[in-house]
Amino acid sequence: MVQTLINMTERSVITGIGVLSPNGIGKDEFRAAIRAGKSGVRRVEHLDLSDCHTNIAGFIDDDKIDPLWADRKAKSRLDRAVLLSLIASEMAVADSGLDGLSELPLRKGIMLGTGCGMVGTTETAYHRFYALQKHKMKPTTVPRAMYNAAVCEIGIRHGLRRLSNTVVAACSSALVALDLADLYIRSGKADLILVGGVDCPIFHAYFRVWDALTVLTRDFNDEPARASRPFTRNRSGMVLSEGCGFVVLESASLAEKRNARVYAEVLSSWQTNDAFDIIAPSMPSQVECMESAIASSGLGKNQISHIQAHGTSTRLNDITETKGIKEVFGAYAREIPVSSIKSMIGHTLGASGLLSLIAVLLGMEDNFVPPTINQDDPDPECDLDYVPNAAREQAVPTAMVNAFGFGGTNVSVVIRKA
Repeated sequence: MVQTLINMTERSVITGIGVLSPNGIGKDEFRAAIRAGKSGVRRVEHLDLSDCHTNIAGFIDDDKIDPLWADRKAKSRLDRAVLLSLIASEMAVADSGLDGLSELPLRKGIMLGTGCGMVGTTETAYHRFYALQKHKMKPTTVPRAMYNAAVCEIGIRHGLRRLSNTVVAACSSALVALDLADLYIRSGKADLILVGGVDCPIFHAYFRVWDALTVLTRDFNDEPARASRPFTRNRSGMVLSEGCGFVVLESASLAEKRNARVYAEVLSSWQTNDAFDIIAPSMPSQVECMESAIASSGLGKNQISHIQAHGTSTRLNDITETKGIKEVFGAYAREIPVSSIKSMIGHTLGASGLLSLIAVLLGMEDNFVPPTINQDDPDPECDLDYVPNAAREQAVPTAMVNAFGFGGTNVSVVIRKA
């Protein structure tokens, strides 16, 4: 049964963007890459993956990150995911025009979604203990490895004293964080919240557990840019990737008061839980999530002008999501441009939903729909308009963004261009 949100006194809007992606650093480079259909998937050279079935991933070179954070002492004590979060959050704050955020008398906070947390620090500590037999552990490991390390560091930097929460919900983590932040803004409990998503899974042991799970593609090691192939007949799995995205979410009244540039309004967000299987998706739960998000947005189904799909490039996910969209929209499903930026950047796990949202926001601003690249062999069971291979130049007044994670956490967010 479709339900609707309780009445809220405020509206929430997005006023700032920060992004670090395998195919683009910062919103302008990311926008250009997404619009051009540029892949950020490459062969992994900095790790020895010779014993793995897969040796490709989406990742960000250190020489692109280093110039963005001058404090070398801080970098030495921070987990990679924390460093990316600090940089992306700084970008979002600057983009929003929030000079001196730490001194502003606002009820401000942070919500961050992550799937694997500070796995780099944890893996290093275990390697030191078990492989190197160095049993005297570094005391800094605890503050580096905490799942809330990033929100703590960002909260200290910007004086975010209203709330500081880390959400762990697999691939849906970042959009769950957005959903919770949206409720805080709408209910009047906060004025402004930095909302982010981050995951950095490209480490020796962690990469191998994903390789062992057999959900990573094994067929395109020699053609990395073609490896992530959502909705195609010959897709064979996802591409593991790292990335981070942040947005500034604030009340519409605050944005108006400070004359902020607004990208979009969050009309609604909705969550469901499959309670079905730890890995396999459940179409009825996804359908309920999408239908409830639309119902609570105040829009009709035929007013959704774009869907940014979860679109992982796995056999089961892509078919299930396609069937779910057709169940929700009926005949209109074939008229909606549906795309997945995972075709270009791979699967950034807990960050993926927010990077998808950012791609849509940038498309809204410049009037284009991001493409699904590598659409050279359509799957007959995935028969919607997936915006194949090239961005589509058209206005995007509204959109829905999906994130359907392992464990059955589903989130759909509906936004409207300001």
